[in-house]
Parts: sequence; structure tokens; C-alpha cells
Amino acid sequence: MSAQPKISIITPSFNQGHYIEETILSIIGQGYANLEYIIIDGGSTDNTVEVIKKYASKITYWVSEKDKGQSDAINKGLKMATGDIVAWLNSDDVYEPGVLQTIADAFAANPKAGIVYGDVESFFPDGRTELWTNNFEPADFFRRVSIHQPAVFWKRNLHETYGYIDESFYYLMDYDFWARIFFNVPSQRINKTLSRFRVHDSAKTGKNPIGLYDDYRRVISRIARSLPDVQLLAQLKQLKVYHNPEDAYYSAYVAWPKEQETKLLQEYLNSYIEQEYTRGNIANTNRLVIQSLGEGYLFGKIKTLVKNNLGIGKIKHALHAQ
Repeated sequence: MSAQPKISIITPSFNQGHYIEETILSIIGQGYANLEYIIIDGGSTDNTVEVIKKYASKITYWVSEKDKGQSDAINKGLKMATGDIVAWLNSDDVYEPGVLQTIADAFAANPKAGIVYGDVESFFPDGRTELWTNNFEPADFFRRVSIHQPAVFWKRNLHETYGYIDESFYYLMDYDFWARIFFNVPSQRINKTLSRFRVHDSAKTGKNPIGLYDDYRRVISRIARSLPDVQLLAQLKQLKVYHNPEDAYYSAYVAWPKEQETKLLQEYLNSYIEQEYTRGNIANTNRLVIQSLGEGYLFGKIKTLVKNNLGIGKIKHALHAQ
């Protein structure tokens, strides 16, 4: 790979006119000579198009037309891209200076890597910031969305094997795609902040909506459904935490960490139980905690949750009897 391989960045956009200029400037201001920049706007009715036109000479391709949502827009851009390396950056986020050359250098230094990723700094309207340290670790991946999209870049040819963004996901289309590639493709982590994620009230995932939980459960269930060994799938079904049985399969998990499977299940159950409690599904929370205790799956966070005396009588009784 050359010192400056072509990098394609896609920005999906819809009515983010008050943010998108910063996004555009963070990309075209990289000073990276071999950049392909594509903006797919969903027919914005605010000043987005005016902002895009202002920088049209530095944008490889842009369009503003009605689409089927963010995932559709991302796929349009990815399928149009011709770069060796691709990524998408949403229209309210920004790259740090020099990131594209850093990414190019990392791929050149590790030709076997199909993915290069780094850290993300979230920033709030009041000036606060928070560092999200990206690090792919299977058990952590089962517990939460531990790989943050604005700082992930991958080789475009991965789509030939692992497909594009699944447009049936509204919130976690990135997590679904990571599930396909991170377990199977060599990756390289850069110990550096690559991008900044804007936290604001109109952000789709800003208030941790219930639909985000549902997407998360679909991804984990899909992984289990895709494995050649059916043990994990059987455990999810036994615990009644398996979802969307008609969902698509992933490609085979050639690098699946079989030896960590119990730990992965534990992490998923911890998150699942916390989500059920948050949703107010106390009866199902009780059932899962007691059943998990019986199977030896309960650990860590949920034991702490129970000890915090949150008023779940059956859980306290089950722990006392343990």
C-alpha cells in the first residue's frame, strides 16, 4: 500500500446544517492529497445544502435527495467509494487534524490489518469532554458497544466478504457491522484520539433509547445463530434471551474465541439484566437473576446492583440463599 492510499470518507446527513460545516472542514482540512469525500444528504430542509455548496469544489461527490435513512445513505456512499480505505463520519462529528495520514501510515506499517481504529473524545454543549478508549476485546464487545464508529477505518474490499450496512438497523448498524468484521479480520489499534463525537439533544443515540437495547440484542443473537457450534445459541434460548430467530446469518466465525464463551455469555446477561431493570421489567429481571444464579452465570455488576438494595426482593433472597 502506498504512502498515500486513496481514502474514501462518507458523510450521511440530514438537517444538521448547524454542525455539518465543522464536519466538512475537519475532513477537507486534513491536507490529505488522495482523499475521496462523499456526502449523501437525505433531502435536508434546513441550510445543509447551502453549506455543502460552499465547499463543493473540495467534495468529490454530493447529493441531496430523499433516502430510507442513515443506513441507506451510508451504503450509497460505500458502494460509490473507490478508495483502498473507507470510513464514515456523521454530520455532527469531526476528525482530529492529521488523522488520515496517521491511518494511511498504520495500514502501510501493518499490511495484514483489515481494520485500523483509535480512540474517540465525546464533547458536550457545556464544554465537558469524555474519552472513549476503543479496544476490541470479545467479552467487552458482548457487554456493550465498545468500538466507537467515528474512529474506525477499514479496507473497502472487506465488503465483498462481509457485506454492507444492514439497513434494518436503526441505531446499531455499526455494531452489527463490527460483529462481522472484528472477530474475523486482523485489526490494528492506534493509541491516539482520532475523532470527536458531539453529544447533543437531537443525536439519535443521545438518550440511550429502548430501541438501542433491541438492536444490541439482535446483534448478539445473530452471532450465536451464526456459529458452527450451537452451544451459545442453546444457552440463549434456554435463558429466553434469544431474539429475532429469523434474522440473517453472519459469515462463519473463523476466529471465534470458543474458550471465552462462558465469559461472553456472562457479560451479555449482565447487560441484559440491567436493561430489563431499567425498562421496569422487574419480573423478568427476577427470573433472569435467579436462573443465572442457578446456572452459575451471575457475577460482577449484577451482584453489585442487587447489593445496592434496589427493592427486588426475590433477587435479594436468591443471593442470600447462594
